Amino acid sequence: MKKILLLPLICLIFGLPANAGEIKYDVAVIGGGCGGCAAALQAARLGASVIVLEETEMLGGQMTSAAVSTMDDRGLTRTGIYKEFLDEIRAYYKTAGKNTGCCYWGSDTIAFEPLRGAKILRKMLADAGVNVIHGVRPVSASAKKGTVVSAEFETAEKEKIMVEAKIFIDATECGDFIPLTPAHWRAGNSLSPKIDKNGIIQDITWVAVVKKYPDGVPEKLKLKTMPPNYVEYIDEYRAIVTKNGNKWPQGYPYNTATHNEYRAIPDLSNSLNVDGGDPETWENVTKTCLNWANDYPGGTYGAKKEHLSSAYLTDAKYREKTNLRAIEKTLGFIYYMQKELGMTDWSVSDEGYKTQLADWEKDEKLTPYAEILRHFPCRPYVRESRRLAGVKTMTVKDVIRDPQLKRTLKNKPDSIALGEYPIDLHGATDDRYLEADLGETKESIPNDWQYIKGGLFQIPAGALIPEKINGLLAAEKNISVSRTVNGATRLQPVTMLTGQAAGALAALAVKHKTDPRKVPVEELQKELIKAGDKLSLSLYGFSDIKSETERRWAEYAIVRGLLEPEMEKHFGSDGQIVFLELCHIFEQLTGLRKKEIDREPFEPVTCGTAAEWLAKLTQGEKCAVAMQPLIHTLWQKGSEPVTKMLMAELIWKCSDLKGLKT
Repeated sequence: MKKILLLPLICLIFGLPANAGEIKYDVAVIGGGCGGCAAALQAARLGASVIVLEETEMLGGQMTSAAVSTMDDRGLTRTGIYKEFLDEIRAYYKTAGKNTGCCYWGSDTIAFEPLRGAKILRKMLADAGVNVIHGVRPVSASAKKGTVVSAEFETAEKEKIMVEAKIFIDATECGDFIPLTPAHWRAGNSLSPKIDKNGIIQDITWVAVVKKYPDGVPEKLKLKTMPPNYVEYIDEYRAIVTKNGNKWPQGYPYNTATHNEYRAIPDLSNSLNVDGGDPETWENVTKTCLNWANDYPGGTYGAKKEHLSSAYLTDAKYREKTNLRAIEKTLGFIYYMQKELGMTDWSVSDEGYKTQLADWEKDEKLTPYAEILRHFPCRPYVRESRRLAGVKTMTVKDVIRDPQLKRTLKNKPDSIALGEYPIDLHGATDDRYLEADLGETKESIPNDWQYIKGGLFQIPAGALIPEKINGLLAAEKNISVSRTVNGATRLQPVTMLTGQAAGALAALAVKHKTDPRKVPVEELQKELIKAGDKLSLSLYGFSDIKSETERRWAEYAIVRGLLEPEMEKHFGSDGQIVFLELCHIFEQLTGLRKKEIDREPFEPVTCGTAAEWLAKLTQGEKCAVAMQPLIHTLWQKGSEPVTKMLMAELIWKCSDLKGLKT
């Protein structure tokens, strides 16, 4: 490879080898968004060398560089790296005397300024020893014998960087790395290589952060002329928010206080209290994110609905053109705020953005608004990216939740993350836009916004792994799901948790010198459970377990399908294991089967009896030596009953034993 001018500087800054061909890592994460940052952190914490390659100058993806800084969570999946991030956010604003529960008309919500979120992620990555390169995008990938082995990246100056890695993780906002590899992928309702040009994806939104200027909007931030195509969008603006509209939760159109509270974020310059759950404080909002009336193409509210072509994902020129139109629509809404809503003291806020992926400076219709556009986010909020065709593809059946239990009914033994959001499709749900090959129809989509408003579902490990290609994982909105399921998995909490799982899977594959598909899922699950501090993979949370260690044991046993909870929120730690359960559990763990059952099947088992039975089961087997420590422990407990919690502990410890299964 020829030498390039930029590379020596990059190598110097990040401590990389000076020769481009020698830039090698265990794990290369393409995209520094929610999923990418979580993947990089988890992989590095498990001992892998990790590099993140990000196109923009800001880490955090949809929640920072796209300014969706109001977290779409319902409080059930605050665990793992996602919770670590939230804890850092809350700690910062608590010190500053600000409330993060200021959005979505609720008190138990999370919101933050985009730049603050990016700074926290940067520190977390630095503390973990992760290298980050900004301003690069993937342009090609090389595979040998079905394994992705290297990738080429390009800077804005068209310089090239070559990266070699054992595992590549696509964490881009549009799934832009996957099609550079031989892996199959989905766009809209079609599967590569036969991508339907008539397919659609969900709306995008070019979010803008706006704030109230107590001393008046600076002249350069006032829109003095009507932005391009303003009249095309004004009916939709008016359908959503008017000066004297309704207050949440009444119907459309809403008033300005309700609109501003919806995506409100903390404002350090505001001395007034804002509590999303207290309507009396909504008038105090002085900073918010525009992500409602400016969906593009939009038209859902009060106008004829248009659809965004899936060409947005596959055609660079179409994507750029669409981005420019989305910018126009957001610019138009700011004009609407200032001219029709009477918000003459509101305009864009300086949130530290430096670059824009849509090159508006080349659009003569937009250049008059340069002073305002310079404060727009780096990228649009993309809801639906390309999606990996994985070992397992989640369909709507995998996310249908019981309205009373607020969870799916069937446990997935290969669960690696939880989601909780309702199905939220910003796009048509007509049959012709859904995936017939996955058996999805409009009638199959539940209206869970009305009867659930959130509820737990599990994501399987196979959703991160390509059907056949090795050395590649997905970790963003691009995991293997249908268009319908993408409406529930595209949010920040899910992408961060699946990203963490992808990072752990990559690191374990490197450790074992194998491909991710060959990593035992139970080993991956244990790492993820250890990394969380509450419910991580299981559909159940228990009020009767206080010990963190015991919580891990119970969750692991349940998600593996080896134990069942006594009740919905009660594990039943002191419940006694009967002989039939003992046989079933250890047959699953060891792969051995003792045909004759020489005891009463429903007889409660003592530790001594369990030790005796295990000794006979494993006698003469390869796993006999590995089982000796557990058998000895049981012998020492003698006549004590084998309780559910003791069994959960044994299951956890068995999973650490080598050569257990014959």
